[in-house]
Amino acid sequence: MGHPALAGGVWPVLGVRVRRETGSQGVGAASWGPGPYVVLEYVLLPCTWAELEGLARIAVGQSRARVYVRELGAPGTLLVLCLRGAPGAVRVEGPLSPVAELLAARARAAALGVAAVHRAAGRTGQAQVWRSRARQILKARCFARRGRSVRTASAGLPSLGHRR
Repeated sequence: MGHPALAGGVWPVLGVRVRRETGSQGVGAASWGPGPYVVLEYVLLPCTWAELEGLARIAVGQSRARVYVRELGAPGTLLVLCLRGAPGAVRVEGPLSPVAELLAARARAAALGVAAVHRAAGRTGQAQVWRSRARQILKARCFARRGRSVRTASAGLPSLGHRR
């Protein structure tokens, strides 16, 4: 499944400050907050579960990984959030806390969007799987609000499935 935004569909975005490299129009730097020579761009969320789950875990404090941005298609076009290791990824600098809640909500909206795409294509089984994944993100947000995230329960160390 290609990214739904490439087909013209409405897709969740997040504001990221981006500085493009001159000449190639590639991303030179990205940050959550204002900086010199950066402009606010609305960056798409991914549509694969591994990336959405990773972004949701970061947003609710269950992971200390960093968020990156990369080009979705040809240089100078759409940008998409991603995780470390994606080709052409540039790390988004700065504190995530001001946008963490919004990132979790948009990751859930993106999972529901993928479910809608599957449902429209007649793949009800896949649609149900994606709705379940969206529910997982919602539950993780609720646990984080109650102070039951991995960072809170175990100072970021593995808790072996036990919550305090």
